[in-house]
Amino acid sequence: MWRKNSKNVSPTNQTDTTLTITEDVEQNIEQIKHCLGDPFDLVYKEYKFKRTAFALCYIDGLISTEDLERTVIPSLMDWFKENDSSSGARDFSQHIQVPKKLNTTSDFSIMLTALLRGSTILFIKKGTEAFLISDQHWETRSIEEPSSQTMVRGPREGFVEALAVNSTLIRRRITNPRLRFKSFIVGEMTQTMVMVIYIEGLVNESALNVACSRITNAKASEIFETGMLEELIEDKGYSPFPTLIDTERPDVVSAALTEGKLAIMMEGSPFALIGPATFISYFQTAEDYYNRFDLSTFLRMIRFIAFWIAFALPATYVALTTFHQELIPTDLLISLAAQREGLPFPAIVEALIMETVFEILREAGIRMPRPIGPAVSIVGAIVIGEAAVTAGLVSPAIVIVVSLTAIASFANPYYSIAGSARIMRFVLMLFAATAGIFGILIFTLILCIHLVSLRSLGEPYMSPFAPFSMKKQKDTVVRFPMWWSKRKKRWKQEA
Repeated sequence: MWRKNSKNVSPTNQTDTTLTITEDVEQNIEQIKHCLGDPFDLVYKEYKFKRTAFALCYIDGLISTEDLERTVIPSLMDWFKENDSSSGARDFSQHIQVPKKLNTTSDFSIMLTALLRGSTILFIKKGTEAFLISDQHWETRSIEEPSSQTMVRGPREGFVEALAVNSTLIRRRITNPRLRFKSFIVGEMTQTMVMVIYIEGLVNESALNVACSRITNAKASEIFETGMLEELIEDKGYSPFPTLIDTERPDVVSAALTEGKLAIMMEGSPFALIGPATFISYFQTAEDYYNRFDLSTFLRMIRFIAFWIAFALPATYVALTTFHQELIPTDLLISLAAQREGLPFPAIVEALIMETVFEILREAGIRMPRPIGPAVSIVGAIVIGEAAVTAGLVSPAIVIVVSLTAIASFANPYYSIAGSARIMRFVLMLFAATAGIFGILIFTLILCIHLVSLRSLGEPYMSPFAPFSMKKQKDTVVRFPMWWSKRKKRWKQEA
């Protein structure tokens, strides 16, 4: 793994400080080749006229060579045919008309970083500055429907790995001059670009300041995905619950921005982070606002019920069959007793075995090739469950409980909160096997205390329930009609 050899040193820090941009074009090219190890994809082209020489240097695959040859090079050659570099680079920068963004720098490290980010570097004879022509262009995945968050009604667009494309998807939905994009560079080795997106005057200023401060102070050698950044900027202390929402949908991010939240996006990742997050927000989807309010409210309640089933159903089965048989109806109790007759394991071991087997099948289905993954996981679950019951290792009732639990865990729209329920399910089963219903109540009480103490970017995680806010109850468990819930924008400045 690369982490073993990673050090908190930038890849160019050891050489950039001793190198400078010189008047010799060839020497500048040699210095770049020395710093980068003469890579195969480094392209440099030298052009010479009577008294003039200049060179273009770029990384193949990071720029559009077609645009370079069609617009940049002809423009440069036309200028140099009529002028020379004897008047200096400053005169050049004031008169050349390159149809791309043009910047200058005399810092070798800045120039090298720009080169690695997809800029074309222009060196001119007798000039001690490098010209940075922004022409980033590389192959990206086409915009498709997100596979992790599907819906029946709504837009089909999803984020891709290119930050420029993702920001465009946001701008298309929010054509407001107050939309802001603040950029950061994180990861000492990777130098990954991170963007914080918000609407000025509407965003929660406290959360914005906390997010920007934590991103600035994020210390890591490499960051490749927003999940790695999320772990660095979360509030201190362990929690099985996520405190930032991750999504691939531009409409979800746009809706969050109009509600005063902020979004964090990263180059190379199709997932955006939304904060501050609340516990209730993990049970709400963008589709809730595309359907009628009565259907949306019904579906939200179904998600709450499904979350509780995924979290507590196996533990409840263990508690009832082990300690509280008097709470089970007589006919059902007789049926369960008949099923469990002759079984070698107690209820807790039986539940742990079946839950573990299902988690293995779930993980195997995800990691296997897509054409065969779902089929193998479904067939495996049916075959193993039937074989275990036939062999007398488990009872049919526990197979039903585990199946209902698995189905309920897929009903949540966010994978991260469903993962939290999967983790806590095993802990809750141990409490139920120790103290029955009382163990379940004790663990639930501890969990509620933990949830109330959580913060997301400094804001209460259980808002608007704790602290309680009556005004914000219109869009929690119940989704009120759009004509009823009139939202007032909290603009701090006039447009």
